[in-house]
Amino acid sequence: MITLLNDYFRIDGRTAENDGTVFRVTLLPEHGVYAGHFPGNPVSPGVCNIQMIKECAGLLAGKPFFLGYISQCRLSAVITPQTTPQLQVRMQLTETDSVYKVCATVCDDTITYMEFKGELTPV
Repeated sequence: MITLLNDYFRIDGRTAENDGTVFRVTLLPEHGVYAGHFPGNPVSPGVCNIQMIKECAGLLAGKPFFLGYISQCRLSAVITPQTTPQLQVRMQLTETDSVYKVCATVCDDTITYMEFKGELTPV
């Protein structure tokens, strides 16, 4: 199983709030994905941002997950490691039967870059 934690991003902190959990993360611009996406103008691929949400959810639940279903994935602004290295992954994680429903946003203090809703299944 591929993980991006401590290679593509690192977690700087985690806070519980009334409506969920907030992970403070930093993108690591030296990751090889940026050399190909795109050379000279690196952009964070949406699939890597989904993986970041999945890994944060796994830390929250204490178990790794497979991505089972995406009901919404809206990319509303471009994330780059140079201009937006510090982000927040805000999430609500709810267990129902053997599936975890996740509702998450990737944002900073002023911009929402991605909204995600889906289901995760424990490995």
